[in-house]
Amino acid sequence: MDVFELARRYHDELDIKEPSMATMAAELFDDLGLKMAKFLRDEGYAIIGTKFIDYDKSLVLDITKGEKRFEITLRKS
Repeated sequence: MDVFELARRYHDELDIKEPSMATMAAELFDDLGLKMAKFLRDEGYAIIGTKFIDYDKSLVLDITKGEKRFEITLRKS
């Protein structure tokens, strides 16, 4: 799968609205973020938002399950 197809999936599945950020997520994390999102959804969590911190290394998934809310950070080292 090429980076642009992955970027479209990051846009659609993780609601990363900015095309350049979706492309950056695809380049940094390949399909890891998408696999994490699928796993979390399969476990009953809802992804309520995504954001970047450091703008080049960390993608944060905001998730919730019931009354509990969490952040999961994917960080490129």
